[in-house]
Amino acid sequence: MRLAGLGISAAAPWTVSLAALDKAGLDGGGLSKIQWVTLDAVQRYLFPSEVHAPGAAEINAASYLYFVLSDPYIDPDARALIPAGLIAFEQRVQQDFRRPFVGLDVAERETALRAYEKTPQGREWITNILGYIFEALLTDPVYGGNPKGNGWQWLGHRPGFPQPPRERRYFL
Repeated sequence: MRLAGLGISAAAPWTVSLAALDKAGLDGGGLSKIQWVTLDAVQRYLFPSEVHAPGAAEINAASYLYFVLSDPYIDPDARALIPAGLIAFEQRVQQDFRRPFVGLDVAERETALRAYEKTPQGREWITNILGYIFEALLTDPVYGGNPKGNGWQWLGHRPGFPQPPRERRYFL
């Protein structure tokens, strides 16, 4: 299994499609497609694209998080945090706005995330989501984030070479 050979899907909100990740044998933490669409929207809101800077979309943040949640060695508590936090967040958004996060406008998204951030679970969840976004920005592209090193280029970082060979890559 490796991410480098995965197909691209224009229909998916992220670069690497869920179908391709599923075919690679990754389970993405058992989340549904609609939950992944919501996570992608949250990541894109927290780390938006700019003219001269990559955002969550350009660094494949959702695909990277899918990879992380598929890690068989991830701490069970860490694995449970993302889905549990997402479920609680979506319930709160439904209660407050009567529609899902992806149906909110920019101001409502800000309000929803700020309100959730004020809860202990929400603060921990958002902090973790941001941490995974930054991992996607900085990771070696062989792990699904930072395609073509665009995060490194933006930061002016020159990575060491060569990339890890297949037999030395983490869990692939």
